[in-house]
Amino acid sequence: MASAPPIPATDWLPDDSETESLSLPDGRRMAYATYGDDDGYPVLFCHGTPGSHVIARLLAAPARERGVSLIAPDRPGIGNSEDAPVSIKDWPDDAAHLLSHLDIDAAGAIGFSGGGPFALACHRLPEIERVALVGSSGPPDIGSTGRVQQFVGTLSRHAPWALGRLFRLQRWFAVRRDPSYAVGFVAEEAPETDALAADEVARIVRADMLTAMARGPSGIIREQRLLSQSWPFALEDVAVPVTVFQGQEDANVAPSTGKALARRLPDASLERVDSDHLGTLTTAGDDALATVQRRTRV
Repeated sequence: MASAPPIPATDWLPDDSETESLSLPDGRRMAYATYGDDDGYPVLFCHGTPGSHVIARLLAAPARERGVSLIAPDRPGIGNSEDAPVSIKDWPDDAAHLLSHLDIDAAGAIGFSGGGPFALACHRLPEIERVALVGSSGPPDIGSTGRVQQFVGTLSRHAPWALGRLFRLQRWFAVRRDPSYAVGFVAEEAPETDALAADEVARIVRADMLTAMARGPSGIIREQRLLSQSWPFALEDVAVPVTVFQGQEDANVAPSTGKALARRLPDASLERVDSDHLGTLTTAGDDALATVQRRTRV
């Protein structure tokens, strides 16, 4: 079989020219990228699962226009971030070190898809002033996901070796096929944005998928298992304001999940979006940035 032509590194590899890194207290390397306005109000972006910092590129233009510095770290085992058994409960400690490294004392947070619980877990950090959830997963007692996500969650708990093979196979196909292959996991087709044509969005989605698996599937498998278990904090204990953006045509996260999250979080509002999973991010991303920007210092 003839080998496929190489894909330019800038199209999908975790590129050191895009990411920076810091050393965490236990010696691990954390990689992160910054998009938008370097001098703007900082917003921590928690990518989906599987996913990476790359998906935040979709919000680079609105972040720049709004004066937001969008900080997108790769969680352990993703992209250029070294692997470690970090749980949802542990993640805020990593995030706190990143914020300290950047000398940030006030920030917002956005969680997309499987990044939702990681963003919400950061509510305990004094730096986080408000949170936006975009197509966020929910805890098992209220969260309803598509059949594929349920299947993946089951494999992560009972047959992680099989899930690893599945992810490696998906990556093999994603490298060799048109970017629409990767888009098919999150949308029927790639949407356009004010700043990006549909084919550019598709290339970003493929790059996101491939970067997520650059170090192998172990980080993704661990996160899939975490997402299928009870969250390590009660929704009722989240004290910061939260805006929930939920796609009404989302096949990955049921609309009822967003509604339940908004109902149980103490200070939350629900914004319904007439779109699918990926479209919720591209359609509501600018509004999500607006909701987490600081307006007045209390």
